[in-house]
Amino acid sequence: MIKLYELAGKNNVIFSPYCWRVRLALLHKELDFLSVKTAFTDIQKISDSKFKTVPVIHDGNVNMNDSFKIIEYLEANYPEKPSLFSSNEGRVLSIFIEAWANSLHSDIARMAIADIHSHLQDQDKPYFRRTRESFFGKKLEDVQQENYDTAKESFLSKLSVLEKYLTKTEFIGGASPLYPDFIVFGSLQWLFTTSHTFEINELSSNCKNWFLKISQIYVIQG
Repeated sequence: MIKLYELAGKNNVIFSPYCWRVRLALLHKELDFLSVKTAFTDIQKISDSKFKTVPVIHDGNVNMNDSFKIIEYLEANYPEKPSLFSSNEGRVLSIFIEAWANSLHSDIARMAIADIHSHLQDQDKPYFRRTRESFFGKKLEDVQQENYDTAKESFLSKLSVLEKYLTKTEFIGGASPLYPDFIVFGSLQWLFTTSHTFEINELSSNCKNWFLKISQIYVIQG
């Protein structure tokens, strides 16, 4: 059985957008997997300190990280299972969508950085505060308070592209969800599982309905 090492906060809540991408891919391909909930400060214990980030999968003798590499591995090694790309064009679309979705992350961080800290396991909080405050040059609470409104405006502006796209198709991947959908879903799930302020009803209608449909298909609890 595949082992999936995922970043987990308090109460084993999975919040990493990259982990959600791989989790959804495994569910889509109907592959059995064992989730190993992992704290930030325990990542170094995986595979004898081979990896610095999660997700990580162990599949037989294969140990690897990097969400997109994992996806390509799953697609190549389990071709009899439902495809994540459907075609080479779907793979190319995924590369574009990944770049676009990753642009949401700076907005999400500024909207919820202090909230994210509050959701972490206690052992991770000093590490997270030290590294993120070093990056931002100020307290996490100040980053969120000072930037929330402008970051939210930027975030929703970027999502307006998806809102228009979803007037033409039910899912990003077409008639059914594919990996491009899982990429964007993971980013939004990160925000919804950590933010004390932003709510799903603040999404425009097509984006909200799309998010809820994927949640329902893969039985993801809110």
